[in-house]
Amino acid sequence: MARQGTLQVAVVGTGKMGADHVRRIQEVVSGARVSAVVDVDAERAKDVAARIDGCTAYSDPAAAMSAADVDAVLIASPGPAHEAALLTAFEHDLPVLCEKPLTPDAASALRVLEAEQKLGRRRVQVGFMRRYDAEYMKLKALLNTGQLGRPLMLHNRHRNLASPPGWRSEMLINDSVVHEMDVTRWLLGQEITAVTVLRPTPSANAPDGIQDPQFVVFETDGGAIVDVEIFVNCGFGYQVQAEVVCERGTARIGDGHAMVTNMA
Repeated sequence: MARQGTLQVAVVGTGKMGADHVRRIQEVVSGARVSAVVDVDAERAKDVAARIDGCTAYSDPAAAMSAADVDAVLIASPGPAHEAALLTAFEHDLPVLCEKPLTPDAASALRVLEAEQKLGRRRVQVGFMRRYDAEYMKLKALLNTGQLGRPLMLHNRHRNLASPPGWRSEMLINDSVVHEMDVTRWLLGQEITAVTVLRPTPSANAPDGIQDPQFVVFETDGGAIVDVEIFVNCGFGYQVQAEVVCERGTARIGDGHAMVTNMA
């Protein structure tokens, strides 16, 4: 249980994303600490745990979640491992922050949701952080005022310097464009009804076998059109940009300065 008001977290997966979550919990988040780390690579888990006082390394998520000093779970393992870890956390009635994707496919995601519903309360949140980003929050607040009128189109750019080892073409959608799916539903207040994925000739920067970049188009039940450029091996840096085109104006974020608006 939590000691002296501190939430004790087990981090499942200590790769690039998991290691960054460990750092943030230890160095940035107040009122929380990492009490356990889990990885199929036992030596990597031990290396991470050795840098944290009172942290135990595990190779089995179930063993970590059974520990008395674990109050919550953060899942940052590869997507195919999420379902088993989530169901184990539910068995121990532990709240979970799960990196996207929740699971890699609809069938396993439904099994997770049904298992959570049987608990009678919400126990998992997916790591869609853009809803809490200051620029996105300003854009959402502006749209909510109605000053720009009805949203007609949403343009998105999502670029990364380079994809990590083991990356596959479908992960551009499951692990990256999934952010824009969440942003679309949240910003516009509309559901996505159709998706089209277009794949140009792969960049020379992309590892062999990876279709990168890709261009994705969403259609919504409110009649809006949304496009996403996803380029995870652009070679020059990390960029996330969004522009909403409305009946009476536009608003753009992600240029490294204040939100840019144009109004009729």
